Amino acid sequence: MAILVDELREYPGVELPFTVWCHMATDGSFDELHAFASRLRLRRAWFQRDHYDLPRHRRAAAVAMGAEEVPTRELLLRMAGPRGDRARRRSLLPSGVVWLRGTRGPTALWYPAGALLVIGGPSGAGKSTLAARAVDGTPVLDPDVTRAARGPDAPWGEALRTWLEALRAALAAGDGAVAVTTALRRGHRLGLANTAAAAGVPAHLVMLDADAELCRAGRAAQGAPRIPDGLFEHLLREWKAFRTTLETASDPSPFASIAVLDRAAADRLRRITISPSTRA
Repeated sequence: MAILVDELREYPGVELPFTVWCHMATDGSFDELHAFASRLRLRRAWFQRDHYDLPRHRRAAAVAMGAEEVPTRELLLRMAGPRGDRARRRSLLPSGVVWLRGTRGPTALWYPAGALLVIGGPSGAGKSTLAARAVDGTPVLDPDVTRAARGPDAPWGEALRTWLEALRAALAAGDGAVAVTTALRRGHRLGLANTAAAAGVPAHLVMLDADAELCRAGRAAQGAPRIPDGLFEHLLREWKAFRTTLETASDPSPFASIAVLDRAAADRLRRITISPSTRA
């Protein structure tokens, strides 16, 4: 269980002794939230059905006592109570290994501040399309784009080194990054997770669950093949093996979460967001 506080905001025109406050909520028991509030010398009558309002000085005291600072969107997705339930029906903060299928899933995915999000899947699955359409306000790093920028004859190794350097720089800046890459091999996934760990941030994985025929159609739509046919078929076999592993997995390691989306669930997504950094 955690006690959560979001950022301070000004609310002009209210009939209160203060006009700047934040919200304090919990992702666990309201009894523990009330106990924490009592230590802050808050009256139980000030409880707003699922949260307390805190002025600046009480927010500082709550943080000193161990409250977790989170953006408002993350607070809404984690908080106990009906408001949190409504937010979670619209948006998902993935944890563990979660499968999203069909058209009744969330319309938004949200990830913690500073995180690395990897969008993976075989060639032709729609990774770049999803990232271009849905990622909101976070740098998207795609090795295909990096190589194209260096010219059609640029060596892949050189393009990948440039891509990795850009990824490390984006994570070091503190606002997170989205990496578009296959992430089908265990060593590749571990390398991405280690890159995030070196920056002191979590890594999350979204895998597009596309069958072989759909990937072949997507690859054909791309025009001239970017990888040889043999390698493409090998990547399809790698995805099939990794998918089989995920079907019975509950531990997402080395990632903090893994979300597997079929085409309908991916098409339903309107937004993929990494929360803004709370670093000063």
